[in-house]
Order: sequence, then structure tokens, then C-alpha cells
Amino acid sequence: MQPRFEKNFWEKANPYLIPIARTVAGCVLGVVLSMIGIAFAWSLYVFFGGSSIKLWQASLFLAAGSGAGTAAFVAWLHIDRENGWVLALTATVVIGAGILGSWVGFEYGAAQEIECCAMPTVSPIYYTALGSAVVATMAGAAFAAARAIVMRKRQTLIHNAVN
Repeated sequence: MQPRFEKNFWEKANPYLIPIARTVAGCVLGVVLSMIGIAFAWSLYVFFGGSSIKLWQASLFLAAGSGAGTAAFVAWLHIDRENGWVLALTATVVIGAGILGSWVGFEYGAAQEIECCAMPTVSPIYYTALGSAVVATMAGAAFAAARAIVMRKRQTLIHNAVN
């Protein structure tokens, strides 16, 4: 009699649940680290007596994007399978995407006005944090998917005698 090699539910769902869990973790941690970065940028601006709005915006975008990019990097990290160059490229891509997302989020949030009151319902800072976290996590997911496709086509160094 042949043994049955049927997969249970968790073995079937694992390829779908892991990326979803990484995406959710990247977004949640990205918002948290982005808000910490925003608080850090704001405190540096205030305590060092910044006077230019452009300086404040630049520090805001850099701090929010760096926090969200760090979270996306951690969420999609494969430290046991990658060399230093791939890790550095991944970090550069997700932090750059986080900075770009923070700028886009700020511009979107600054344009949100109610007709009657002429003031935004939610602060542009909220959209800055959310934009940086979402864009950095999307960039991390896209980079991880591209990395998985490239690695799948590469020949393995260990030859499997069974297959």
C-alpha cells in the first residue's frame, strides 16, 4: 500500500499566508517607525531653531521614509540566503521608496481640503507616515518577488539525486 503524501491546510496555505503576514507587519511597523522618525525630525527642527519650511520638509521626508524603509527591510529580510550586496541593494530600494512615499503622502495630504472649512480633516503628517509605510512595503514586496523569480531560475549548487 502506498503512503499518502497529502498536504494539510497549513502546508497548502503557507505560500500565501507568509507574504500576507510580511506585508501587514511591514505596514504596521512602517507606520510606527515612520511616526517615530517624524517625531525625531520635528524635535530636531524645533530644538535647533530651524527657520526654513523646506528644511523641515526635507527632514520630515527623510526621517519618515527612513523609518518606513527600515521596517520594510526588516519585514522582507532573508538574511540567511543573501549576500551583502543584495542586502545593501534591498535597503537602498526600500528606503528610497519610503522617502518617495513620504513626499507623495505629504503632497496628497496637503491637497485634502473640505470646501466649507478650507482646512484638512486629517493632518498631512498622517498621510506622510502612511504613504511612506505603504510605498516602502510595496517596494519591499516587489523586490522580494523579483528576487524569488531570479533565484528560482538560478541553478543550485547542491545537485539533488532524487529529482
